[in-house]
Formats: sequence, C-alpha cells, structure tokens
Amino acid sequence: MCPDYDVAAGGIRVIYRFVDILNSEGIEAAVVHRSEKFRPTWFESQTAIIGARDVRFQQGDILIVPEWYRQLTPWLAPGVPNLILNQNAYETFTDVPFERGKTASFNSSDTIGIVVISEDSLRYLGLCFPEERVDAIRLSIDAELFHVAPEGKTKTIAYMPRKRLKELNQILHLLERRGSLDGWELLPIIDVSEVEVARRLGRAAVFLALNEREGIALPPLEAMASGCVVVGFHGGSGEEYMKPDVAVPIADGEVASFVVAVESVLERWVGGDTAQVEMTKRALAMVKDRYSPERERADVVKVFGEALERVSDVVPGTAFLDWKLLPSTSVELKKTVTSLLEGKRTRRRRP
Repeated sequence: MCPDYDVAAGGIRVIYRFVDILNSEGIEAAVVHRSEKFRPTWFESQTAIIGARDVRFQQGDILIVPEWYRQLTPWLAPGVPNLILNQNAYETFTDVPFERGKTASFNSSDTIGIVVISEDSLRYLGLCFPEERVDAIRLSIDAELFHVAPEGKTKTIAYMPRKRLKELNQILHLLERRGSLDGWELLPIIDVSEVEVARRLGRAAVFLALNEREGIALPPLEAMASGCVVVGFHGGSGEEYMKPDVAVPIADGEVASFVVAVESVLERWVGGDTAQVEMTKRALAMVKDRYSPERERADVVKVFGEALERVSDVVPGTAFLDWKLLPSTSVELKKTVTSLLEGKRTRRRRP
C-alpha cells in the first residue's frame, strides 16, 4: 500500500523500488494506491500499480501496510496476513495521546512481522513490539545517479530546508554575520526531481545534514556518494553511517558547534586539505560497499520471500481491501482512525 501523495518523499520511492525488485526476482507484487490512476510525477517509474478497489486477495498473499496508515491496520483487510513496513519508527506514537494503562496498537492479529530500514529502527521497534518478528532491510544509493559532476566541484553549500528549518536559519544567520559564507554559493534543495537533486549534489562541495529522528536519513548518504563533505546532525538513524572518518557529525541540536564545524570544513576545502579530501573518498567507498543495490536486493528478496513462505498455506479471511477507509491526507487519516476507535468503544459498551 502507498498513499496518493505526489510530493518528493523518500519513503514512497522506497515502496516503488521494493516492488520493482520483487517483480524482477519473480515474486509478483504491486503498489496499491487508492486511485488506480495515481502515479508520482517526481521520479520515473514503470512500477506495477493497482487501484485499492481492484485488489482481490488469494491464498498466500500478504498485504504490506506502511506505518503511515498506523491504527487502520486491523480494519483494512481482516483475515489477510500483513507486514508493517515502518520507515519512521519515531512517528509510531507522535500523534497518539498517552493514557495510563492503555497502549496504542499498530499491528493486528493478522500481522506476521515488521520491516524496518535501519539499525536504529530495529532497536526501537524491537523494544516496542517484542511479540513481533522485526527484520531490517538496508537501503541502497544509486551510484549511477549520485556521483561527482563531470565538471567537478564548486564552492557551493547544499542543504534541504524542509527539515529542521529553525536550526538551519540560526546556522546560516551565524555564518553570514561572521562573514564565513563570503565567496560561497548557497544551494537549497527542495521540491525538485530526483535527477535534479543528484545534479545539485554532484556539484556541491559541502552538504549540511539536518537529520531528524526518522527511519533513516538518505540525503547525507546521497551527498557522500556525490563526493560532498557532509557535516551536521545524524538524528539517530544517521549514526550508523555518519562516523568521524567519513563525515563531520555534530551532537544533536548543537547549533554553535555546527557553525564552528562548517567554518572549519569551508577553510579546509579552500586550502585543499588532503585529509578532508581523503575523508570524502572513504565516504564514497563506504556508501558503494554498505548501501549497494545488490545488498538491498538481497535483503528485500530474503525478508519478503521468507514472509511469503510463512503464509503460503493461509487462505485470506476476505477477498477485498476496504478501500473506502484509505485517507488521502494525514488529517483525513486521523478522522478515520478516531471514528473507527469510537465505534469500537461503542460496540464494547453494548450489553
């Protein structure tokens, strides 16, 4: 399943890539959108798509439910085995008020496991759902798309302002007041295609990592593959790759330290510091080795293939997906969940 959301979002790109990998390996899969006519426009794809109202479940099928749908899971297709694809563990409870003695559930009796995309999320959801099997898939960075521009690097600082804008504004103001940005071009990356992201990173010398708590932050990895010096917050999930030998990690929220580190990186770049150049080479090699398409493909086939084996004899309890429940916005999602939960409480109160 995938939201009908046509704004650049790495999680949607991952869903499409997983489906492509499975089909290429002979495992039939499709992206389920509420509308069969929907397809994201910010990246190219020939991925198999099916409308939610056209879904027909058969023996051995699995419904993959992204964490975005949260508490809708029990109602979407009762009796059909499901896997929760959680690409952002830190969003699991953010919009669920805490009530003593109660805990929100994002799985159901039909859930056969949870799939995550980082070591950080594996630890988080292992604590949260000890009764469920949790598997991790390591994502890949496309080295054919993300690479150093043929014309080489320029005195450009790239960043993505959609994250941690308050901290970013502070950092840029401090750098500007101190004259540290003189001679450098600032290159924000927002609302552009995947190809354009790669083009901008390819010519940027420095990338400001503004990672928040999330499943895994891919932009710094894309920047590393593009030969940028990456400096900034690892945000938890980025801790698995933002090591001091390949990047300049900053303690979360330490704006002053961030500024000082950026100034040092800029000075060293202008001076042609060989140690910093070698750091970017190690970073590029690390991405190609640890986040390769081959490794992602192997993980996807293993995790979903084993899940299919576990349900091969299961006959679904329903043939249909309740497509009318599928929201088109987060506001609509919240209203739908609230309505379902209130209805459930009402039924419980009946004699």
